[in-house]
Amino acid sequence: MAVLTENVFLIGFMGVGKTTVARRLARDLGVASIDVDSYLHRKHGKDANQLFKQRGEKGLRRLEAAALAECSAMGPAVISCGEGIVALPRNRSLIAQQGFAVLLESSMEGSLARVRSLRTRPLLAQGCDTDKLWCERKPLYDEAARAHIDVQGKSTAEVAAEVTVVLKKAGIYRP
Repeated sequence: MAVLTENVFLIGFMGVGKTTVARRLARDLGVASIDVDSYLHRKHGKDANQLFKQRGEKGLRRLEAAALAECSAMGPAVISCGEGIVALPRNRSLIAQQGFAVLLESSMEGSLARVRSLRTRPLLAQGCDTDKLWCERKPLYDEAARAHIDVQGKSTAEVAAEVTVVLKKAGIYRP
Protein backbone atom coordinates (compact mmCIF):
# COMPACT_ATOMS: atom_id res chain seq x y z
CA MET A 1 0.00 0.00 0.00
CA ALA A 2 1.27 3.48 -0.94
CA VAL A 3 2.17 5.77 1.93
CA LEU A 4 2.49 9.53 2.03
CA THR A 5 4.48 10.29 5.19
CA GLU A 6 3.59 13.98 5.45
CA ASN A 7 1.55 16.67 3.75
CA VAL A 8 2.68 17.82 0.34
CA PHE A 9 1.86 21.50 -0.22
CA LEU A 10 1.74 22.72 -3.81
CA ILE A 11 2.51 26.43 -3.86
CA GLY A 12 3.08 28.96 -6.62
CA PHE A 13 1.78 31.95 -8.49
CA MET A 14 -1.74 32.00 -9.88
CA GLY A 15 -2.22 29.98 -13.03
CA VAL A 16 0.65 27.50 -12.56
CA GLY A 17 -1.77 24.60 -12.16
CA LYS A 18 -1.61 23.85 -8.44
CA THR A 19 -5.18 22.53 -8.19
CA THR A 20 -5.03 20.50 -11.38
CA VAL A 21 -1.65 19.00 -10.54
CA ALA A 22 -2.76 18.24 -6.97
CA ARG A 23 -5.73 16.25 -8.23
CA ARG A 24 -3.62 14.32 -10.74
CA LEU A 25 -0.80 13.73 -8.27
CA ALA A 26 -3.17 12.49 -5.56
CA ARG A 27 -4.86 10.14 -8.03
CA ASP A 28 -1.51 8.82 -9.26
CA LEU A 29 -0.25 8.28 -5.70
CA GLY A 30 -3.54 6.93 -4.36
CA VAL A 31 -3.79 9.56 -1.62
CA ALA A 32 -6.17 12.36 -0.68
CA SER A 33 -6.15 15.78 -2.33
CA ILE A 34 -7.31 18.91 -0.52
CA ASP A 35 -7.76 22.30 -2.17
CA VAL A 36 -7.54 25.12 0.36
CA ASP A 37 -9.60 27.51 -1.80
CA SER A 38 -12.38 24.92 -2.25
CA TYR A 39 -12.33 24.17 1.47
CA LEU A 40 -12.60 27.89 2.21
CA HIS A 41 -15.54 28.17 -0.20
CA ARG A 42 -17.39 25.21 1.37
CA LYS A 43 -16.78 26.48 4.89
CA HIS A 44 -17.89 30.08 4.28
CA GLY A 45 -20.29 29.64 1.36
CA LYS A 46 -18.36 32.23 -0.67
CA ASP A 47 -15.44 31.97 -3.06
CA ALA A 48 -12.17 33.85 -2.54
CA ASN A 49 -13.29 36.74 -4.72
CA GLN A 50 -16.49 37.23 -2.69
CA LEU A 51 -14.59 36.95 0.60
CA PHE A 52 -12.04 39.46 -0.67
CA LYS A 53 -14.80 41.95 -1.56
CA GLN A 54 -16.55 41.41 1.76
CA ARG A 55 -13.54 41.33 4.12
CA GLY A 56 -10.65 42.86 2.19
CA GLU A 57 -7.31 41.22 1.54
CA LYS A 58 -6.33 41.05 5.22
CA GLY A 59 -9.63 39.39 6.11
CA LEU A 60 -9.26 36.89 3.28
CA ARG A 61 -5.69 36.07 4.35
CA ARG A 62 -6.84 35.42 7.94
CA LEU A 63 -9.53 33.04 6.70
CA GLU A 64 -6.99 31.33 4.41
CA ALA A 65 -4.61 30.86 7.34
CA ALA A 66 -7.31 29.15 9.39
CA ALA A 67 -8.30 26.99 6.41
CA LEU A 68 -4.67 26.02 5.79
CA ALA A 69 -4.26 24.91 9.41
CA GLU A 70 -7.47 22.89 9.25
CA CYS A 71 -6.56 21.28 5.92
CA SER A 72 -3.06 20.38 7.10
CA ALA A 73 -4.56 18.62 10.13
CA MET A 74 -6.52 16.32 7.77
CA GLY A 75 -3.39 14.91 6.13
CA PRO A 76 -1.13 13.50 5.10
CA ALA A 77 -2.51 14.65 1.78
CA VAL A 78 -1.61 16.61 -1.32
CA ILE A 79 -2.71 20.16 -0.49
CA SER A 80 -3.19 22.79 -3.19
CA CYS A 81 -2.66 26.28 -1.77
CA GLY A 82 -3.93 29.59 -3.07
CA GLU A 83 -1.25 31.84 -4.55
CA GLY A 84 -1.35 34.22 -1.60
CA ILE A 85 -0.94 31.61 1.13
CA VAL A 86 2.76 32.49 1.46
CA ALA A 87 1.96 36.15 2.20
CA LEU A 88 1.68 35.48 5.93
CA PRO A 89 4.78 34.34 7.86
CA ARG A 90 2.65 32.03 10.01
CA ASN A 91 1.51 30.17 6.89
CA ARG A 92 5.08 29.69 5.69
CA SER A 93 5.97 28.42 9.15
CA LEU A 94 3.00 26.04 9.24
CA ILE A 95 3.90 24.67 5.81
CA ALA A 96 7.48 24.05 6.97
CA GLN A 97 6.32 22.32 10.16
CA GLN A 98 3.43 20.33 8.70
CA GLY A 99 4.85 19.07 5.43
CA PHE A 100 6.89 19.40 2.28
CA ALA A 101 6.33 22.35 -0.06
CA VAL A 102 6.75 21.98 -3.81
CA LEU A 103 6.88 25.22 -5.78
CA LEU A 104 5.30 24.95 -9.21
CA GLU A 105 7.10 27.57 -11.27
CA SER A 106 6.49 29.36 -14.54
CA SER A 107 7.19 32.80 -15.84
CA MET A 108 4.72 35.45 -14.72
CA GLU A 109 3.52 35.78 -18.31
CA GLY A 110 3.09 32.01 -18.63
CA SER A 111 1.15 31.86 -15.37
CA LEU A 112 -1.18 34.71 -16.25
CA ALA A 113 -1.79 33.30 -19.74
CA ARG A 114 -3.33 30.21 -18.12
CA VAL A 115 -5.73 32.16 -15.90
CA ARG A 116 -9.14 31.59 -17.46
CA SER A 117 -11.39 33.51 -15.10
CA LEU A 118 -10.98 36.53 -12.89
CA ARG A 119 -13.91 35.27 -10.79
CA THR A 120 -11.63 33.19 -8.61
CA ARG A 121 -8.69 35.60 -8.76
CA PRO A 122 -9.56 38.43 -6.39
CA LEU A 123 -6.33 40.36 -6.82
CA LEU A 124 -6.59 40.29 -10.62
CA ALA A 125 -10.27 41.20 -10.45
CA GLN A 126 -9.30 44.23 -8.36
CA GLY A 127 -6.72 45.27 -10.97
CA CYS A 128 -3.58 44.65 -8.93
CA ASP A 129 -0.12 45.38 -10.28
CA THR A 130 0.94 41.86 -11.28
CA ASP A 131 4.59 42.82 -11.74
CA LYS A 132 4.74 44.14 -8.18
CA LEU A 133 2.85 41.12 -6.84
CA TRP A 134 5.23 38.75 -8.66
CA CYS A 135 8.25 40.54 -7.18
CA GLU A 136 6.75 40.41 -3.67
CA ARG A 137 5.71 36.76 -3.80
CA LYS A 138 8.64 35.12 -5.60
CA PRO A 139 11.05 35.35 -2.61
CA LEU A 140 8.31 34.06 -0.29
CA TYR A 141 7.69 31.03 -2.53
CA ASP A 142 11.42 30.37 -2.63
CA GLU A 143 11.61 30.62 1.16
CA ALA A 144 8.78 28.12 1.68
CA ALA A 145 9.72 25.63 -1.06
CA ARG A 146 11.76 22.52 -0.47
CA ALA A 147 11.55 21.57 -4.15
CA HIS A 148 11.00 23.49 -7.40
CA ILE A 149 9.28 22.14 -10.52
CA ASP A 150 9.22 24.14 -13.76
CA VAL A 151 5.76 23.67 -15.30
CA GLN A 152 6.35 25.73 -18.46
CA GLY A 153 5.26 23.78 -21.54
CA LYS A 154 4.52 20.57 -19.59
CA SER A 155 1.32 18.59 -19.27
CA THR A 156 -0.34 17.96 -15.93
CA ALA A 157 0.78 14.32 -16.11
CA GLU A 158 4.40 15.36 -16.72
CA VAL A 159 4.40 17.75 -13.79
CA ALA A 160 2.76 15.18 -11.48
CA ALA A 161 5.37 12.61 -12.53
CA GLU A 162 8.20 15.05 -11.73
CA VAL A 163 6.70 15.80 -8.32
CA THR A 164 6.40 12.05 -7.65
CA VAL A 165 10.12 11.57 -8.35
CA VAL A 166 10.96 14.41 -5.94
CA LEU A 167 8.72 12.96 -3.23
CA LYS A 168 10.22 9.47 -3.60
CA LYS A 169 13.77 10.86 -3.37
CA ALA A 170 12.84 12.88 -0.28
CA GLY A 171 11.26 9.82 1.38
CA ILE A 172 7.87 11.55 1.54
CA TYR A 173 6.18 8.99 -0.71
CA ARG A 174 6.68 5.25 -0.53
CA PRO A 175 4.91 3.22 -3.21
